[in-house]
Amino acid sequence: MSPGAPWTGPDAPGAMAQEHDAPHAALVDRAEAPLTPFPPDARTEEITRTSRTCVGIHKGGLGLILAHEDAEREAHVQEPRNALFRPLDPPLMDSYPLGV
Repeated sequence: MSPGAPWTGPDAPGAMAQEHDAPHAALVDRAEAPLTPFPPDARTEEITRTSRTCVGIHKGGLGLILAHEDAEREAHVQEPRNALFRPLDPPLMDSYPLGV
């Protein structure tokens, strides 16, 4: 391939980004659902920004999760949840207790 030639095929950066966008958007949408009613006057862009941050925290912990096994892995799976849900306690915790 000559320098500066555009990439084609499934390994091209644009193709990889497009394949990443759909699952990432689905994760953000799923994270928005429990946040929508809290607080009631929140703007859509605030909820979306918070959801993206939540997804980023979980994605950031994947390396630690994959590097450990058994009980230690379970602890690393639970910790991002704890970090995200603790600030929402008590209003949200009645509906979404830790450990879920």
